Amino acid sequence: MPLVHAFVLSLCSFQGSAHGPVHPGRLLVKLREGSSAAEALRFHEASGAKVLRDLPQIRWQVLEVPQEMLAEIRESYSRHPLFERADLDRSRPLAYTPNDPYWPYMWHMTNIKADQAWDTDKGGSSVQVAIMDTGLEVTHPDLVANVWTNAGEIAGNGLDDDVNGYVDDVNGYDFAYLDSNPDDVYGHGTACAGLVAAVQDNSIGVTGVAPLCQLVGVKASIDSGYFYDSANVPALIYCADMGFEVISMSFFSDFVTPAERDAIDYCWKNGVVPVAAAGNATSVLPYYPGAYENVISVAAIDGSNLRTWFTNFGSWVDAAAPGLSLSTTTIYGGYTTGFAGTSGACPHVSGLAALLFSAVPGSTPFKVRRSLEDTAIPVVDAAVGEYTNYGRIDCKAAIDRLKGSTSGPKPGRFLFASPIAGLVDVDVGTRGRRGQPPILIYGVGLEKQNDVRILRNGFSQPLLSQTRNWVKVDPAPHSRKARLLSSTALFEIEVNQQIVGSFTWEQGDGLWYAPSDVGATYDGTVVGGFDEIYRQDGSVLAATRRSDGLIHLQLAVRKILWSNVRRMDIEFVRSYENSIGATEYVDFYDWDSYSYPYGSFINVSTRAITSDASETVAVSLTDNPGKFIDDEGTMYIQITTAWPPSDARLLADSFRIRVE
Repeated sequence: MPLVHAFVLSLCSFQGSAHGPVHPGRLLVKLREGSSAAEALRFHEASGAKVLRDLPQIRWQVLEVPQEMLAEIRESYSRHPLFERADLDRSRPLAYTPNDPYWPYMWHMTNIKADQAWDTDKGGSSVQVAIMDTGLEVTHPDLVANVWTNAGEIAGNGLDDDVNGYVDDVNGYDFAYLDSNPDDVYGHGTACAGLVAAVQDNSIGVTGVAPLCQLVGVKASIDSGYFYDSANVPALIYCADMGFEVISMSFFSDFVTPAERDAIDYCWKNGVVPVAAAGNATSVLPYYPGAYENVISVAAIDGSNLRTWFTNFGSWVDAAAPGLSLSTTTIYGGYTTGFAGTSGACPHVSGLAALLFSAVPGSTPFKVRRSLEDTAIPVVDAAVGEYTNYGRIDCKAAIDRLKGSTSGPKPGRFLFASPIAGLVDVDVGTRGRRGQPPILIYGVGLEKQNDVRILRNGFSQPLLSQTRNWVKVDPAPHSRKARLLSSTALFEIEVNQQIVGSFTWEQGDGLWYAPSDVGATYDGTVVGGFDEIYRQDGSVLAATRRSDGLIHLQLAVRKILWSNVRRMDIEFVRSYENSIGATEYVDFYDWDSYSYPYGSFINVSTRAITSDASETVAVSLTDNPGKFIDDEGTMYIQITTAWPPSDARLLADSFRIRVE
């Protein structure tokens, strides 16, 4: 076990139903709307809890509690009517992947056309980028001129001169150790900072994407490289309240932290663009904070514009940027030509966001994000197709778009729907249907500036809500003529008078969901995705064996917007080629066990392959099936076929989950 992991695990012993390395003596609690602050304080005192951070903007508090009673105190807060929820203080590992330093030039800047953007815009000192990371070496000779100085603070006087709750936050703040020095012991944050805004034309070192913008040291990681929620959440609030336009977050975890999600949303509502690394697990499974809707999630490409071997990808990843052999700053005034990972991809996008805010002062996060994403160049992988929502960033095109010299959104694209089958027209009184959610149709180019229509058997359905990436519609027909048609319905997604995708809704008991993303791991391959697997129709998803003798698939089922799940039914229709004698395992990730990959998959089906004929695997789960769904409505699933012959193939016709 690497030293960094050994250190954290010794510091953060497993407690209760923790979902990853957690702080042994802290909780994050959210007060219910309208709860009395005085009553909450009395409950804290009675519980032996001390308030370390009060974040009234989002009704969250960070508490210090007796370590030996962490689980019991959390349970008491969870039950108390004053509080909406109580969460453990989880940590995040860095999104850093080492690489040999062989590339001598800054190919990554020309790759994203930063050099062309510099012809007109290099940023400006009025725009600040928060490097929310392991810290920032504020004295680095290639960064010092661009390090932000808080004009409201007098350095070293031990006072909170600007009355923002932080003493002497002159160049930022250290939320991990609660002091005013955001020093970088680990070195990761300084490397990311150089990619964002290293000084240009100073005859030394490297240049950042936004070479005239300012850098703020927002240290959220302990010195061994882990980010606790109790540091992340107040750090995000600090960034929003201080008016920093961009937050660069080169870290990732799979687990949803509701306090972090609320803080991200608070940043977005207050004019901040959060940017995050997608992660380095070669996975389609969502990682956070990148997978939150109000974050730009960034995958990594190499010098040939190909998907790097380590990058995560899928319907939750928005953009791509260089992530191998990157030239940037290091601690102790040094440099490297070998920085890598989605950690390196993320600051390229953060730098572009800063350029955009500088190019058109007063721009909103929505306008900056739209310009950045809609001008990106699609990135296509031979094995998985288009693996981000928008593609590789183009700095010059993004600035031109924001300034109005070019226009036009991305062409519409359908990615997945959730749910994909179930009940319609069940009258249960004034609330309409029996708690049935609308259909969420997820894709690209669905914003209001486009003419977006959802057709049900040719009849237009009213849009219940609409954003850039999704629309919601009622699955029930909305005209008398439509109601006379079959309960099986063809939903078509029309963008600017062009059909960009479709799916078939089948009426039945409960609500059915299908994988939004399917990916092979290591050197296995998979051809197909949502369209092939969401229903049994003869169109199959094909997967091949890896060199280690396994067929192994990862499936992410997203947007299960359903609470109090009592039952799940799995329907898996598949056949095999040349696989007789192999064994198939279907496993669901148990979020009550720990944070992925530290916790456990639970096996829900084991089958010996005795024939190549099509077979339906049917399983019912009634023992707390909600433990398989995270707080963003996502399930992590893996299908493993052990030891088939080298020419074996899995042919999946459908994989569906019914939820009640």
